[in-house]
Amino acid sequence: MAKKLVPAVFYALVIIFAAIYLSRIDWQGLSEVTINPWWLAVATAISLLTRYWFAEIWLLLLTRLGARLDGFRSQLFVVYSKAWLGRYIPGGAAWIFGKIYFASQVGVSKTKLAISSFLEGALQIIVVLVSAAALLAIDPRVSQFGPLWVWGLIAVCVVGLLAVYPPIFNRVVKFGYAKTRKKTLDDADLPNNRTIGLGIAAFAGSALISGLSYFFIAKTLVPTLSFSDVFYVVGTANLASALSMLAFFAPAGLGVRETIQMTTLLVIMNPAQAVAVTVFMRLWSIVLDVVFWVGSLAIQRALKSKSEVRD
Repeated sequence: MAKKLVPAVFYALVIIFAAIYLSRIDWQGLSEVTINPWWLAVATAISLLTRYWFAEIWLLLLTRLGARLDGFRSQLFVVYSKAWLGRYIPGGAAWIFGKIYFASQVGVSKTKLAISSFLEGALQIIVVLVSAAALLAIDPRVSQFGPLWVWGLIAVCVVGLLAVYPPIFNRVVKFGYAKTRKKTLDDADLPNNRTIGLGIAAFAGSALISGLSYFFIAKTLVPTLSFSDVFYVVGTANLASALSMLAFFAPAGLGVRETIQMTTLLVIMNPAQAVAVTVFMRLWSIVLDVVFWVGSLAIQRALKSKSEVRD
């Protein structure tokens, strides 16, 4: 019964909150938009690549933690893309719970899933936030928002780097696991220095690539946007992304991401352009989340059909 009920509830909640989400989009901001299809194609390719890269990082962490994934990889890509849609459900738990529940159904250890999902989520938020702070702290335009912004970004870098220091990070993992699962983790189940280091490096690369996709989306609507602004846009996009992930009360960071993007984009474009880019970024992101899920399903079915023909 639970095997049918849990997925049904998950999908229903995603649809409900996605509908609420779409209803709150300022469609008027797109009324006079001209889209450059070439830059849009570049942005779309980069963003889809980033989503699959996130799934690869999750699988890497699972493997490093000792989970056996033989024969499950294509199924786990579907699991990840499905759970990714859970970000539209307020609270943030659905994204993590979705990975644990759906992956456990194909035979992956729940303990490994719980640790890897926490590790992935924490590293993703921290590394994206640190990358944003590092890029923006050295940009003179940030001073327009006041000196607290600069010092705040530097503080974020320091705190973020301390948070991913393995001895500190593992203590947090053990504490969180004990509180949520009422069990004590053995040291053998915890990520070692190399695992955390690989995760940091992987997310650092994905943060730059993901931020670059947002630059090309901005250039899709504002062709005059200079390539000299690329690091500023990447930094602001990553800052908005990280803070929206921390805003567990908002489905997919609704409102939080837009506020930060609007505020920071006004430095390099006029208000009408900033509104259009912000609204389009959000709508485009929703479409790509669905394409990511459908594409993962299609790849899995194609691989399954190929295997059956070979047999």
